Amino acid sequence: MPSSETSGARPGHLAVAFLGTARMTRGGPVDLIATPQDLCSWLEAHGARSDSAGASPPSPGPPEARQLLDEARRLRADLGVLAESFAKTGIPEAHALHGVQRILDASSWSWHLTLAEAGPSLLLEARSGTPLAALGPIALSGARLVTGVDRTRLRRCESATCRAWFVDRSKAGRQRWCSMARCGNREKATRHRARRRTS
Repeated sequence: MPSSETSGARPGHLAVAFLGTARMTRGGPVDLIATPQDLCSWLEAHGARSDSAGASPPSPGPPEARQLLDEARRLRADLGVLAESFAKTGIPEAHALHGVQRILDASSWSWHLTLAEAGPSLLLEARSGTPLAALGPIALSGARLVTGVDRTRLRRCESATCRAWFVDRSKAGRQRWCSMARCGNREKATRHRARRRTS
């Protein structure tokens, strides 16, 4: 069954969540997909093992799993550049766009992310899939991020120890942290302690 992301709900949600697999913590950088098994578990947990047509690719053997992990990290880097350039200018960086398109081409449905005069657009046509189809839902989510989300709502968390990407879905459009419960409260507590020390 396709994930909610591939059926069109909350554009970009899966891509933003995938970008969050590489994050900063107080103890330093953390990679949540450090092994092929981590990647498989993450895909399962986020409903991303099925492609746009609802087909789940077969579980890869050890060499293919390692290659898929390398491809996933490459896709994550491309999505980071895509988000950064789109949030700043509204125009996705060409090499990142092509990196995402490369994964889209591997899925059982061919999604074409192109740059037109009006901005990025996403087209669909049927085709046969390849082993990279496992990453297709994430790439599709990244494509939907730059074709279906207001770029001014795509932001990085203002916490110095987080900097995760998020889509601001608040009415006022002034969200500063990826999570008020985690980063927002921590930042407010840090600022409060700093003010008490200087007064």
